[in-house]
Amino acid sequence: MPKLVGQCLVSRDPNEWNSGVTAGLTTKNCYGETTPITSTGTSYPGVYPEQMRVVDMVIRGMSNPAYLLDITMLSAFRKDARPSIYSGDLNPQQRVNPTYSADCSHWCLPGLPDTWNELFYTTLFY
Repeated sequence: MPKLVGQCLVSRDPNEWNSGVTAGLTTKNCYGETTPITSTGTSYPGVYPEQMRVVDMVIRGMSNPAYLLDITMLSAFRKDARPSIYSGDLNPQQRVNPTYSADCSHWCLPGLPDTWNELFYTTLFY
């Protein structure tokens, strides 16, 4: 039986091109990123998106607040979890030009999306 009663909202995953996460990247895109951001502390590794501030404010103002599973911050630390040029959908010409061809909008499976699912399951039942 689920323990969580009410609403559970899940934030969106970060997009390196509009979330400020590019400050943590060592290249112009996700190509060549092989390690997660390892800075200590709980600070967001870029600019915390303005829309997330609005969501936080709205949830705090609700008479029955929803639970927010914030995967935005969690995911922002995993700059290495993108398929880049290794998704299998690129031709040889695209592979040699990763600046324009790297897939920086999807996530590698298994990996980070599995963590989102485990956190959501834990939120529901524990």
